[in-house]
Amino acid sequence: MAVLDAAQYAGANAQVRALISRLLPPPFWAEIIVARDLPGLLNLLWETSYRQTIAPLAGARLAPATVERALWEYLARAARVPLSLLRGPPRNLLDWLWRRFEVNNLKTVLRTVERRVPADRIQASLIPLGPASALPWGVLAEAASVPAVVEYLRPTFYERPLNQALDLYRREGSLFVLEVALDLAYYGRLLAKLAGLTGRDRREAERFIGTLADSQNLLWAFRYRVYAHLAPEEILNFTLHHGLRVDASVVREIASGAPLRDVVARLWGDRLPDVERLSRLSEREALPELERIFQRYLYRLALDALKAYPFHLGVVLAYQVLLESEVRDLVTVVEGRVAGWPADRIQPYLIGSRG
Repeated sequence: MAVLDAAQYAGANAQVRALISRLLPPPFWAEIIVARDLPGLLNLLWETSYRQTIAPLAGARLAPATVERALWEYLARAARVPLSLLRGPPRNLLDWLWRRFEVNNLKTVLRTVERRVPADRIQASLIPLGPASALPWGVLAEAASVPAVVEYLRPTFYERPLNQALDLYRREGSLFVLEVALDLAYYGRLLAKLAGLTGRDRREAERFIGTLADSQNLLWAFRYRVYAHLAPEEILNFTLHHGLRVDASVVREIASGAPLRDVVARLWGDRLPDVERLSRLSEREALPELERIFQRYLYRLALDALKAYPFHLGVVLAYQVLLESEVRDLVTVVEGRVAGWPADRIQPYLIGSRG
């Protein structure tokens, strides 16, 4: 099995190592974090692998949303590159992981169509996904209503979960139920594809994808309780029931009032970085901090994966985590610059060790 893994991942590992070498180095981050404004930040990125993505912004009037959209476009394009050298269940898993960009675009379409935003503005707000996405984005942007969006999604994967939630949407008049339906369907399929792996591939996917799904599910459950004050049965309806660590029994505990710090400590022990900080915060304050803690945990898993035996799916997943962490941190810097924050105020919100 090790020989087969090595054969399959030799090319992918070489490609991923080359891609990782294009990530922004720590000394470069020291300059980025202190950039005076958006033009200064883009001037720095001009000399990096982001050049092609930000080139259309040259000479344009820069809006933060436009810059952030360009960064997400870079992430969507760069995240697909390693797929070309994978095959079978590992490739299927990575392909579906990439479909999170489709899910986010669909949420944007639903929100803007409901608000009757003009079609050209809707399309301008979407992350360009290129030929990898076969969804009819132009048609969706021109839909006259939310139910029409769902109808146009036939016969794609997304039509069924949205169609099943349409009656509840009509009764409650809230897009929340449709967005939850998309999230649950997406993560449910992601976990199903994880379960289709074997051996080292499955173990590595459980470390990365399993942690991603579990952390998202736990955060959903606590947000529904702490922010939305949903009833326990509603929290159960709006979460996953078959995660690796966070399953229906854990969700029931959360819905019944289990303290956040206790649940996190029992499920992850001392593996999460800086988790002791949660005990000094209210649950309302702790939730955004816990989200960053999970992101930093995945970031550390990615760094560790690059130091180990290289010929396995974990190296490809590590690249995905490091890439997304970089883009998320760039978006944080953009928002910090716009808010006029100094570097020392931006730094605590970053995922990676920057500068």
